[in-house]
Amino acid sequence: MSQASTYWNPFVETLPPEKIRQVQLKNLRRMVAYAKQHTVFYREKYRHIEPEDIRSMADVRQLPMVEKEDLRMAQVGKEPFLFGELLGVSPEEVSDFRQTSGTTGTPVYVPESRESWQWRVEVWCHILWMAGFREVDRVFIPFGYNVYVAFWEGHYAAEKLGCMVIPGGALDTIGRLNKMQEVRATALLNTPTYGVHLAEAAKNMGIHPPDMGIRRMVCAGEPLPPATRHKLETLWGAEVYDHIGGTEPCAWAAMCGQRQGLHIMEPFFLVEMLDMENQQRDVAQGELAVAVVSALGRRSFPMIRFNTKDIVRKGSNGCGCGRTSQKIEEVAGRMDHLTKIRGVLFTPVAVEELLRGEFPQIGEYEISVERKGTLDEISLIYEPLEEMEQTAGQELSVILSERLKIKTNLTFRLLPVRPGTLPRYKLKAKRYKDMRGIQRG
Repeated sequence: MSQASTYWNPFVETLPPEKIRQVQLKNLRRMVAYAKQHTVFYREKYRHIEPEDIRSMADVRQLPMVEKEDLRMAQVGKEPFLFGELLGVSPEEVSDFRQTSGTTGTPVYVPESRESWQWRVEVWCHILWMAGFREVDRVFIPFGYNVYVAFWEGHYAAEKLGCMVIPGGALDTIGRLNKMQEVRATALLNTPTYGVHLAEAAKNMGIHPPDMGIRRMVCAGEPLPPATRHKLETLWGAEVYDHIGGTEPCAWAAMCGQRQGLHIMEPFFLVEMLDMENQQRDVAQGELAVAVVSALGRRSFPMIRFNTKDIVRKGSNGCGCGRTSQKIEEVAGRMDHLTKIRGVLFTPVAVEELLRGEFPQIGEYEISVERKGTLDEISLIYEPLEEMEQTAGQELSVILSERLKIKTNLTFRLLPVRPGTLPRYKLKAKRYKDMRGIQRG
């Protein structure tokens, strides 16, 4: 196989690691200089920092991190309208409006100039090409994209690769399945949750999902633990690929055909994997870390040392695919969802991994945490795919309780419900509810 067919950009994807670092530091200096000159936010934040002083990763550590709340504060009530002190181009240059979901507070508005938007699309071309998308594919996207970014990026990148793109946002689930069969779609851009739901709906229509011809799927919007990815691959008979990103920093890591960890999109980004306690040191391979991301080619909305609060496990350099970029072994969750319950550190991803990997008879579920007196109580509401006899249901609860205790070191209150009771999500699923801070009358 030629390099041209293996890589979207053979030169960039096979640079030696030391060369990648040189390019990253050079482009970071350029970005810092640009951001100081063109944005009020960075002019103030970096008033004592000169770009030429950034020569090593130790120097990078001296740059203050940017938190999501910083972005909100730089926009609310600030000029120019909408984008405030973060805007890095003139308002007339903004061609695309995007925003964050606002699930953890006031949404952040994201301006994209034509130049910056094309930079984002190019990153996604790498992501789709690594996942095997080619000009012969017919890519179905079962969502209305609205003001959110991920599926717009995937749409335009698939077009740039030469794929046929079929947007299915105006259809319901049955309509989408019918349209996928009608056009003989070969690829999906999806959330993991909706990928499972689509397969369930297909089965209810008497359709065997692998017979639909979907060969590959790229997932977005939610964590994709290995058990969920394997479940999707089994349901669809397709290769399923993960990626990680966000509206603010863009998509910054993704899977190649090896499907063993995610490649950081170097040198488009400089990604630091820092200790979870205070984000001051690099972690060793295999250690959990917080990802801090600098986007190195996007000027309309500069993003330098953005604390994503994504928890990742550091991987190796290099890969069997021949790409030389740094890898992460897994996306382990988010700092927002990492919490202590009865003194035990807990992340909801652990429950998803267990349910998807060991309990195929369970469909949807929700986790809730409440304060009962002085103690925390964690509950798992779950629904089986099919109605169960009382004895079988009791046996399932006993086994599930034991496995949850082993997996999380916590005792769960189990609340089985009838199939179809829990909500089905299309975009980001909201299966975890921490209600300990909610006052009840």
